[in-house]
Amino acid sequence: MLKIMKNKEIRFILNQIQEQFGCVLKEEYVFLEGPEERIYITTKPYLSIDTSKLKINNTGLYFGTKEKQGFRLSVEGSELLDKPNKNIIDLEEEDFKAYMAGENLRLEDTNGYKILRYKNHFIGCGKLSNNTLYNYLPKQRRAKEKL
Repeated sequence: MLKIMKNKEIRFILNQIQEQFGCVLKEEYVFLEGPEERIYITTKPYLSIDTSKLKINNTGLYFGTKEKQGFRLSVEGSELLDKPNKNIIDLEEEDFKAYMAGENLRLEDTNGYKILRYKNHFIGCGKLSNNTLYNYLPKQRRAKEKL
């Protein structure tokens, strides 16, 4: 079950995003926290809907997950940032294809969460540790075979 997050909790996440990626969100959203510290967002009109008599499986868009080492954005979460300027990795075509096939990448950069960009599109967030970028792309979104 999702719970609406308090302002203090939201500020903490927004500060992490600012610190990690040097930006803010493009718009204001309602933040909801689900199991395993997964964060969902929805628009402000959601607050005016009486959901007490509805059977709802999920609400909002999966935005990211709170992790011990920082905030890990979803694919959609990386698209909602307003001009990120820190911890961005621009992928070449070969690395993009490998990432979309679900492979981890060998890259040289500082450790931490990185936003991945191919051409002008943000394609998610990965964790770089010891020159290995760990792939968090969900299996259902991966290419069936290497592109």
